[in-house]
Amino acid sequence: MVKRRRMTPLSDEHIEPGHCSSELRAQILSDVPYFKRLAAPALDAVNHYFRAFNYAAGAALYHENEPAEALFLVAHGTVKLLQYSASGEEVLLDLLGQSDLFGGLTMLGQRCYPQNAFAQTPCCVLMITITDFRYLLRTYSEVALNVLDAVARDLEAAQATIRAISTLPAEARIARVLVRLADRLGEADDGGIPIQSPLSQQDLAAMVATTSETVSRVISGLRRSGDIETGRPWIRIRNRTNLARLAGEI
Repeated sequence: MVKRRRMTPLSDEHIEPGHCSSELRAQILSDVPYFKRLAAPALDAVNHYFRAFNYAAGAALYHENEPAEALFLVAHGTVKLLQYSASGEEVLLDLLGQSDLFGGLTMLGQRCYPQNAFAQTPCCVLMITITDFRYLLRTYSEVALNVLDAVARDLEAAQATIRAISTLPAEARIARVLVRLADRLGEADDGGIPIQSPLSQQDLAAMVATTSETVSRVISGLRRSGDIETGRPWIRIRNRTNLARLAGEI
């Protein structure tokens, strides 16, 4: 019997009953920068304030300009953040995987969600209300300090992205995003690092502020050089070192 070749390296995303159990929530929370190095009793208390929600692919978690009432954490699957252009087209801002935080930070002055959040794949998301999160900040000084550190890192990363868009050529910007997505969403296999999320050339174009035609040209070049392998709609990183060098990171 001839074994059919798998046409896509993307993992099947299915949420099983109990996938976001209390034990799994505690494990994921322990890896989140906000809650790093919390003692077990404190982490158990933090876990108590989070609730788990399952979303089908394409479901909306919240919409831009709605009151920011909760902070979210990806437990399983992929969430996409996007905005809409003047013509109504989706503009992808970011893809989020396990342990990534997103949503409202009203404790830092953000009163409305700054973008739209949708489930890219079936996913399980943990949610904590802003009121409860403020309580955690008042109760656990470690959490408050970790949040300040994380916000500083996020601001630094945002500034680096702005500099990259302003100064780097499109090829370097695309390589930079591919490396970042591989590190966050990749699952290494014998052939490299498949980015475990559907990713179109239009998505990449939006993320690096260029055109789909430019992305097509750059992706074709990276494919010919053997640095990546592509299908529809997936990308496997074959040589992360070369991409990082092209992005100016090494």
